[in-house]
Amino acid sequence: MTPPDFCSKPFIDREFLGGLMARVWLVRLGKFGEQENDALTSGVLATGWIMPNFPADHAKENIGPAVEEAYPEQKAGTLQNWAVQLNQLANVVSEGDLTITPLKTTGQIAIGQIIGKFAIDSEGRPTRRVKWLRTDLPRDAIKQDLLFSLGASQTICEISRNEAAERFAALVATGRDPGPRSGPGPIDVSNSASMDTAESEPDFAISARDQIERHIAANFAGHAFTELIAAILRAQGYQTRVSPPGADRGVDIVAGQGALGFDGPRLVVQVKSGGVVADQPTLQGLLGTIQDTHAEHGLLVSWSGFTGAVKQRTNDLYFRVRLWGRDEIMEALFSVYDRLPETLRAELPLKRIWSLVSED
Repeated sequence: MTPPDFCSKPFIDREFLGGLMARVWLVRLGKFGEQENDALTSGVLATGWIMPNFPADHAKENIGPAVEEAYPEQKAGTLQNWAVQLNQLANVVSEGDLTITPLKTTGQIAIGQIIGKFAIDSEGRPTRRVKWLRTDLPRDAIKQDLLFSLGASQTICEISRNEAAERFAALVATGRDPGPRSGPGPIDVSNSASMDTAESEPDFAISARDQIERHIAANFAGHAFTELIAAILRAQGYQTRVSPPGADRGVDIVAGQGALGFDGPRLVVQVKSGGVVADQPTLQGLLGTIQDTHAEHGLLVSWSGFTGAVKQRTNDLYFRVRLWGRDEIMEALFSVYDRLPETLRAELPLKRIWSLVSED
């Protein structure tokens, strides 16, 4: 669904094109992105906390006790962490500041500008109103140092390193990250959640995945990306045939089970790499190709995702077509990586790392 108040040319109020710069805040909308669609549609950032007892005066010293009252089962460290974040949302985030949300539902980045004051909605959720400036920014457009900041494990935290405000303003205007003027600064993960404006400790799993995705985007474009998808399907047990580079008339890969590939399920695969977003004509072309080739199913693979019209048909076409966006591609890759050809693993060298999960 298209968010309201969109204009063809992104508009940023006040300081963003010169002079003083507003601040930039990372705001997550649910562990699984459950608040994202509502936020994009309504222009209201609603966090996952339910706080009907939130202090009316929003005073910092009263937020901690209110959080403890609402969540008595939580540990002291968690409660302190949440109180700091809620104080930021209520008392530190200002109108005109930028808000950045990595969208779990699409794999893209949404950038908005705070336009309203802090409020508690009818469900008891702390909220801020936002004017969305971009909701479809690919992660590949952002350089690694800012992506590292977006991997912060907090729901709400400030992003301030390496001229973040200027660079996110540039991303709104041009879709490109100009990078820091003086080169990336050192990455400091020592800041504590008790510091009101400190960037929180990063989620290293997200940061590692960002690095892998950037490597794939840089080294597996065009036909090489199609070959990567074919290798994943072969590791899943399919026999495949990949169309040669050039015009493919909608058939990038055909795949089937069995020694010769005659057994079902028989697939026709269309692959889009780079910044191409798969649209409704692409989907319709795949549906026609399924019929023309007497295949049973179709697989539409798009590194940069799908238009809203395509995603709305996910359930309608459940028994005919699967959509592989970036998340599905990565999960499929990880699940069969050990079975990929050695030459391919040399081009995409990965290793599994175990780490202890924090109790908080």
